[in-house]
Amino acid sequence: GDLMDPNQENAMLILKAMVEGSRRRGNGDVIKRLTNLSFDEINSAVPCLEDMGLVQTFPGRKKLRYDFFNVTLAPAGYQYYHDHFGKIAVIE
Repeated sequence: GDLMDPNQENAMLILKAMVEGSRRRGNGDVIKRLTNLSFDEINSAVPCLEDMGLVQTFPGRKKLRYDFFNVTLAPAGYQYYHDHFGKIAVIE
């Protein structure tokens, strides 16, 4: 398939993790727990999702580890998931 840059790949990981974990909204720690990505990876990937219109972020008042307070899936995020990942059976 197409080679994606790591931020894009991590962005898809976050999208999948949030949809599959039924988390419409999550802060950085929730995303970290769902994905096992590093703080830097999460901070770099979330703007990709935002640029694609798949999530909305609520900015943090003070930057602790994350550049955002929380991330909320947009309707387009669910649609994107459905179009790209929804047809894939999850094999346990």
